[in-house]
Amino acid sequence: MTNPIRRLIPLITVLMLALVSPGTTRAAENRRPNVLFILTDDQRWDALGLAGNRHLKTPNIDRLGREGVYFRNAFCTTSLSSPNRASILSGVYVHRHGVVDNFTEYPAHLKSFPRQLQAEGYRTAYIGKWHMGENNDEPRPGFDWFVTHKGQGKYFDTEFNFNGTRREVVTDMSDAKVR
Repeated sequence: MTNPIRRLIPLITVLMLALVSPGTTRAAENRRPNVLFILTDDQRWDALGLAGNRHLKTPNIDRLGREGVYFRNAFCTTSLSSPNRASILSGVYVHRHGVVDNFTEYPAHLKSFPRQLQAEGYRTAYIGKWHMGENNDEPRPGFDWFVTHKGQGKYFDTEFNFNGTRREVVTDMSDAKVR
């Protein structure tokens, strides 16, 4: 009696060749995933409903985590936001990228994952606090769309740079309720 798997080898070989055929490869390239990276400053690891917090209600970000990728064991390498952000963008520790405080610019020569995504044909955007360079809110390399403010920003009525055009965003607290 012959091995049943041995009889399947020709079929498996045909299927494997079909999976790596040029037509299939091109189709797979056209189905590249969208990438949305959300980073929050000064947030504990368990300050999400998705992380099991019973007191905080975060349904939208919980849904993103459930339907995408949620890193359960992610942590910052430094306790200061700009050096940590530079590590995330570059993939290297602070002693390699040199952003040691909130006033140091991200080095122009340093690679970043957004630059790599752009090189692969992705459209990229950055929206939020950059804060690598206290007085520089100019668009940065690696991003097709860039929105930030100078330095730490202000809690109310912050001036944002929308891809090269500055305008004040007025904070309306008339409906705010303290609970």
